[in-house]
Amino acid sequence: MIADSSAATITILAIVGYIGVLWLALAFSVIRDARRRAMSQVMFGVAIVLAFVPPFLGALVYFVLRPPQTIDEERALEELYEPSPNGESHTRPCPHCGREIERTFIICPYCRTQFARRCANCDRALRLGWSICPYCATEVVAPAGMKRPPVPR
Repeated sequence: MIADSSAATITILAIVGYIGVLWLALAFSVIRDARRRAMSQVMFGVAIVLAFVPPFLGALVYFVLRPPQTIDEERALEELYEPSPNGESHTRPCPHCGREIERTFIICPYCRTQFARRCANCDRALRLGWSICPYCATEVVAPAGMKRPPVPR
């Protein structure tokens, strides 16, 4: 009888330990992923809280709400589709829908995939990762309803 209760106790402790290790691994994964995403310090703090506070559910909420691209993916996409420096307007295929668009477009007129944005103050083209306009020093706020460009493959 005593052997049965100690075996049950060991089994329960093993299951609880296993779930705890899974929870910590998932929290570590959320924190590591949040560092790679284009997020503010406040959003990074929220990601850390979500990683630990509601076990497993917080990580699910984070993975649903996180930005789709990492900082490096956004920079690579911006460099790939940056307007030519001499102002020529060559066409290129949209990476999302494949239709021909001008290289200087900041958004695809067909599928509405956003490649860049305009400064509200000086109206110059800005890269998606910039939080301030380098031309006039105006703080940049991303529109909430704009689509993010897809990851190049």
